[in-house]
Amino acid sequence: MIKKHMNSSPRRLPLDIATFKVLREENYLYVDKTQHAYNLITGGRRFFLSRPRRFGKSLFVSMLQEVLVGSRDLFKELWIDQSDYSWLPHGVIALDLSSLDVTTPHELTLGIADRLDEIVQTYDLGVVLDRVSAGLDLRKVVVALHRRFGRVAILIDEYDSLVLRSLNNQEKAEQMRDALHRFFSAIKGLDAYINFVFITGVSSFAKAGIFSGMNNLQILTLQESCVDICGYTDAEVDTCLSTYIQAWADKIPVSFAEQRQKIKDWYNGYRFSSTATTVYNPFSLMYALDRQKLENFWFSSGTPKFLVGELKKKQQDNPELFNAIVEGNPIEASQSSLGVFDIGLTPIPALMFQTGYLTIVGYNERRNSYQLGYPNYEVQQALQLYLLSIITTLDNEATESMATKLIIALEKKDISSAIQVIKQLFSHVPYQLYGTQEKHYHAILQMIFTVAGLASHAEFSTSHGRIDMVVDLSSIIYVIEVKLNESAAKALDQIEERKYYERFLHKNKTIMLLGIAFKRDAGSFDIEYEERELAS
Repeated sequence: MIKKHMNSSPRRLPLDIATFKVLREENYLYVDKTQHAYNLITGGRRFFLSRPRRFGKSLFVSMLQEVLVGSRDLFKELWIDQSDYSWLPHGVIALDLSSLDVTTPHELTLGIADRLDEIVQTYDLGVVLDRVSAGLDLRKVVVALHRRFGRVAILIDEYDSLVLRSLNNQEKAEQMRDALHRFFSAIKGLDAYINFVFITGVSSFAKAGIFSGMNNLQILTLQESCVDICGYTDAEVDTCLSTYIQAWADKIPVSFAEQRQKIKDWYNGYRFSSTATTVYNPFSLMYALDRQKLENFWFSSGTPKFLVGELKKKQQDNPELFNAIVEGNPIEASQSSLGVFDIGLTPIPALMFQTGYLTIVGYNERRNSYQLGYPNYEVQQALQLYLLSIITTLDNEATESMATKLIIALEKKDISSAIQVIKQLFSHVPYQLYGTQEKHYHAILQMIFTVAGLASHAEFSTSHGRIDMVVDLSSIIYVIEVKLNESAAKALDQIEERKYYERFLHKNKTIMLLGIAFKRDAGSFDIEYEERELAS
C-alpha cells in the first residue's frame, strides 16, 4: 500500500540518495517497497537479486538494514509499520563492495576488514580482527553479533563491482572472483549463526562458482513476485509522482496525459519476468522530474567500457547478432543464459540484459525463452549513438555534431543539406558489412534519426502498405521510402502511388515526401533523392 502523501505537499525528490534513514528523516520522497522487505525476511533466509546499476538496489539494501535493526520510527505510514512484523533487532553486517577502492585480493581482505572493524566499533563487540583472512574476520564478527542479539543478518551490496571493474584485465578479474568465492564460502560455513542473507549485484556469478555451496540461495532476478522490488511501476508513478508531472506539464505547457506518455516512453519498459509488468528506471525518472527535461540521465552517468568493447568484437566475429542489435530486432535468449556471467564467456545478449541495455520484451512459454529488446527511448537513443560510432568509426562527439546538423536541415526543409549529412555518415560504413542488404540501410538511417532525437518510426504500417520511415517534427512530417541501387524517383513514386501520406493529412502539418536511393558498390558510394512537398 502506498500512501498518497504527494497530493497536498510534494516532498523533495531524492537525487543520488541511497540512504533510507536520510530520506525519511529529511522529508524526501520514498516510494514504498517495504512489503518486499517483509516478504523476504519472513519468507526465507538466503537471497540474491540482480538489477542494472543505479536501479535502486542500494536504497533497498539500506531500507532492509533499518528494518532488521528495528528502526521502526523510520517506517511510520509505510506498509510494514501496519503489518504484523515483529521488529526484533538483528545484528547486521552491511557491506557495500562498490565503495572499496581495491584492485588485488590482498587489498580486498584489508578493505573488508576495515568495514568489519567499523561494525565492531559500532556494536562495541570487543573483537580484534586478524586482517589476514576476510573469512576468518567475518566469522569473529558474526559469532560476536550472534552472542549479543541471537539473530544475525548479512547484507552485501554490489558484490560483483570489483570483478566488473577489472574486466579489462582477465587475470586480475579472475583473481578477484576467486577471492570473493573464498569470502562467500565463509558465509556458508556460518549457516548456524546467520538468519538472513541478502546480496545484490549487476551480474550473477552463481554458476561460475562464487556462490557455490550456498545451495539454498534463492535467485530473485526473474521471479514474478519481485519484478518491482526496484524501479517504479505505472501505478506507483501515478500515485506518488503525479504532482511533479503536472507541474512539469504546466510549465511547457502541455496536457498532463501528453507529458505522462512522454515520460513513460523515455523511462519505463524494464521487465524482469515472463509477465508483462514493467518498471521505470528510478534514477532517470527522478532526475527528469527534478530537471523537467527528457534526457539520457542513466546512460550518461556511466557506460561500461567492457560492454562497448564486447560490442566491437561482435561486429567482427558475429555480425548477424550485431546487426540484430543495431536494427532493434528481438533477440532470443534462454532463461538459464540470462542468469549466467563468467569472465570472457558471457553471451552478449545476457550481458546487455544484466547491465540494463536490453530488457525482456516477450516470452515463449513452450521454449521457456525470452525475447530481448530496448527497454525505452532513453536507452535506445544513447546506445544507438555508441553503435553508430562503432559502425562508422567516428567518435561520439563527431556523430552528435552531425546529428545536430541533420535536425537543423530537416526543420528548414533543406533536403540537400540533410542528405549531405546522411551521406557523410554512411561513407564511413564499411562496404563489406552493409553493401548488399537494403534493410541495413533502413536500420542505420533509423539510428541516425534516433540519435538526433527525432520522433521517427520505421516500418510504419498504414492501410495502403508499410512506410519505410516517418519523421514527425513540430510542423513538418517526412514520409520516406528507401531503395538500394535503384532510383530515387522509383522510391518517390511508391509513396505517391500507395498514398502513404494520407495517413497524416489530418495533422495540419506540411508533409514532405522523400525518396532516398543509396548507390553503393565496392568502389563507390552515393545517395540520390527526390522530394515533393504537400501543402498543409
